[in-house]
Amino acid sequence: MSAVETRPIPLDRHPITLHQYIVATPSIDALIRKIKQLIRMHTPGAIIFAYPRFGKTYGIRYVKNSLQYDYPGVVCLSCGTEAKKNPSEDAFFTTLLEAAGHPGALTGTVTRKRRRLLERIMELVDASGYNWFVMFADEAQRLEVMEYEWLRDVHDCLERRGVRMITLLVGQPQLLNQKSAFRQSSHTQIVLRFMISEMRFDGLKDADALAACLRGYDEAVHPPQSDWTFTRFFFPLAYQHGFRLLSEARTVWQAFARAHEQSGLKVSMEIPMQYFAHAVEIALETNMAQDHSTFQFTPDMWDFAVAESLYVEALTELHLGMASH
Repeated sequence: MSAVETRPIPLDRHPITLHQYIVATPSIDALIRKIKQLIRMHTPGAIIFAYPRFGKTYGIRYVKNSLQYDYPGVVCLSCGTEAKKNPSEDAFFTTLLEAAGHPGALTGTVTRKRRRLLERIMELVDASGYNWFVMFADEAQRLEVMEYEWLRDVHDCLERRGVRMITLLVGQPQLLNQKSAFRQSSHTQIVLRFMISEMRFDGLKDADALAACLRGYDEAVHPPQSDWTFTRFFFPLAYQHGFRLLSEARTVWQAFARAHEQSGLKVSMEIPMQYFAHAVEIALETNMAQDHSTFQFTPDMWDFAVAESLYVEALTELHLGMASH
């Protein structure tokens, strides 16, 4: 192989093969702008909602990286939320201590865990040089009223110590129903602290949004600080002669549109990031052996990739689920 074709790492170690990468999307860019505005406006909390597989969890990882780039050293904690029959104060503070990286998360009484959490957050925030930090709660629609009350206690204790806690509830659209229920049941203190603002995390709604994502594959590099973009890694000869995934945007959009039409669903097309990314991965890995100086994807190649991504099957299940609620 020529130097142009000699890849710097094995295929099975590339982020695309490992499914361990994030490319920016218009929704992620909008989310970053929104969260930075919340920080500037001292807003204590917000809801970020999307349907499953729309990429919100990966989007949050991208947002955290962006915040840490713009605010070096800033504290960004992230915790998941488990389904449970009854909320446990002990389990709740264990989860938060683990998110804060405390070594004693599993030991001690609830009172001690609460104290450790406050001390740990104060320690992290003092070291950051800021008087605020961001807490991401993933799958937040699983939180119960009592857990919000425990979180409110943490928020208030830190506020009294001069630390501003910005809580971002990341989850499914049920979060909006919870917000309405809290209003009606006079839990306005929860709404005001954690739900005052809201934002929908969109899928890809048009070819321009899709093009912005494809450009990400043309610009992202691995290994870091190399000139091996994702596109070049899979098609080094074509890339050398000017091939870019960005030029495929219209063709990819049309492939999803054909699949959408064949599904028979009478809804506007909105591609979840999960299935878009999977289709791109399939297209790259399936066709990389055909790399040559004049390589171009055909519509059939993209139709195959979209079909194999299970976009239609997932979309059908999603809308059946929405109809049943």
